[in-house]
Amino acid sequence: MTQSPRLRAFALSLGLLAAPLLASTSFAQQMGMPEGQPMPQGHKQDPMERVNRQIAQLHQTLKITPAQEPQWGALAKVMRDNAADMEALFKERASHFDQMNAVESLKSYERIAEAHVTNMHRLIPTFEALYEVLSPEQRRAADASFRYQEARRRARMQGGQMQNGQMPQMPMAQPGQN
Repeated sequence: MTQSPRLRAFALSLGLLAAPLLASTSFAQQMGMPEGQPMPQGHKQDPMERVNRQIAQLHQTLKITPAQEPQWGALAKVMRDNAADMEALFKERASHFDQMNAVESLKSYERIAEAHVTNMHRLIPTFEALYEVLSPEQRRAADASFRYQEARRRARMQGGQMQNGQMPQMPMAQPGQN
């Protein structure tokens, strides 16, 4: 199945959106935070709870219809399976992090990155199947939602933070552009 660049970027955004939701106490431990130290804001909740909350929010945002539930259910299952796979890898890494040398740490991170790619390969076809049955309004909502998530990620990386509900400023299309 041929994927449009826009669809591929949207599916990649979906994966990138899900990745931060997979972090847990083990993530903080692998980053060198001692056990028992308070977790940073946003890392206190069980990873699967966060994924389920994200799935529910996306379902609501996209206004999934009963006719779209089969495609939605397949996507939600892949998202949960991917989250469980990543959480297992994070926990495994965290359980050995203090004993790893630099090379072992890099190899452990490589396994996580490879798993992320594998997960994207599972996610894209199921997301594409859903995207194909979305109405034009639902597609616009999906596109806007993931633009917002990308803008939030960029803001965090630049040391700022967008307020919840604040939508990013999107460049206006110039005449003759699509």
